[in-house]
Amino acid sequence: MRKSTHWAASLRSNIVRRVSKTTVFAALCLLLVLLAFLIYPFQQTIVPAWQLRIIDNHGSPVSEIKITEHWQHWLFEKDAHDDLRRPGPDGRVSFPERTMRTSILNGLVTRVHRRVTEDRYAKIEPAASVVVWGSKNHETTVAVYRIGELPPSEIIVRATR
Repeated sequence: MRKSTHWAASLRSNIVRRVSKTTVFAALCLLLVLLAFLIYPFQQTIVPAWQLRIIDNHGSPVSEIKITEHWQHWLFEKDAHDDLRRPGPDGRVSFPERTMRTSILNGLVTRVHRRVTEDRYAKIEPAASVVVWGSKNHETTVAVYRIGELPPSEIIVRATR
C-alpha cells in the first residue's frame, strides 16, 4: 500500500512539473508573439493616391501651373514632405500614395509622450494638402485631404484677370 501511495505522489509531482513547464513555455511563446506584434513596423497610409484635374472657372483645363503636394504624419515626423508636379495638357496630375512604417508600440509610446509634453492640443494625425500656384493668370488655391474622406479630384483656380 505504501509503495502505491509513493508511486501516485511521484506521478502527481511529475505531472505538476510538466504542466508547469508547459504552461511557462506557452506563456513565453505568447509573450514573444505579442512582443513581435507590438514592435513589427506596420505600413500605414498618410494620404491615398491623389488624382487631380485642375480647371479654371470656365471648366477649361489649366496646364501652365505648378502643384505641390505636402504631407506629414504629425505624430512621428517633425518636418513635412513635398512633391512638386505640373499637370498635363488636360489639366490632370497624379500623386502616389504616401505611406510610412511604424510599430504599434512606437505609436503608443509616442502618443503618450506627445500628450504629456504638448498637452491635449498636440497634433497627432496625418495631414496632407495640395497647393496650386505659380501662374500669373490664376490665383493660388489650396485643397486639403481629410482623414476618412476621398481627396478632392478637381480644383478650380480662379483667373486673376
